[in-house]
Amino acid sequence: MSLRERIIAETTDMFVTYGIKSIRMDDIATNLGMSKRTIYEIFGDKENLLLECMRFHFVRISDKKRHLTEGVSNIIDEVLIMLEDWDADMENNHKMFSNLKKFYPKVYETISNEAHEQGFAALREKLKKGVEDGYLLDNINYDLAISVFSNSIYGIMSKQDMILPKNVSERDAFRYVITYFFRGIAKEKGIKMIDDYIEKEKSQHLKSKNDEQNV
Repeated sequence: MSLRERIIAETTDMFVTYGIKSIRMDDIATNLGMSKRTIYEIFGDKENLLLECMRFHFVRISDKKRHLTEGVSNIIDEVLIMLEDWDADMENNHKMFSNLKKFYPKVYETISNEAHEQGFAALREKLKKGVEDGYLLDNINYDLAISVFSNSIYGIMSKQDMILPKNVSERDAFRYVITYFFRGIAKEKGIKMIDDYIEKEKSQHLKSKNDEQNV
């Protein structure tokens, strides 16, 4: 690992753990055991370092997703596996994006645009494979489907007060949108897999509720 790569990796961990706004260049230098001058010489300023860290952060998330779904044979199983892991990253990612938008709008805009383009292309390929494998409908309008999906997710993240009913959590809203988006474009065998998952979730929720009442 080069010095540049080490700075990005360790600083990313600091941003994820302690928050973007609270970490100063002094903190980064101290944690890395080097002078601020060295960091400035490599990255120029905190915004450039932050940009590289956010890129690295989302590459790590993508790598984690690939590892989780390694060997999965179809898009429906892949989506359901990702839903099970969704909670692990959702809170931290939402918090970081909120702080980016508020305190570092240029970095936020760059990262958002890059994430949109990369996510759009990746989802298109997954949908195409789902169609080819017979799990999704043949007549999907890819551009429209992806636009509806991505704007629904973005709306939940950025406009909760306007979009979410008071009794619906962000977690439940994400799960609902993702589950029923894919159910809506699935063929019969895909629908059955998703319905089985929904029933399993309902049973687990009822069991948890009953356990709480019996305590």
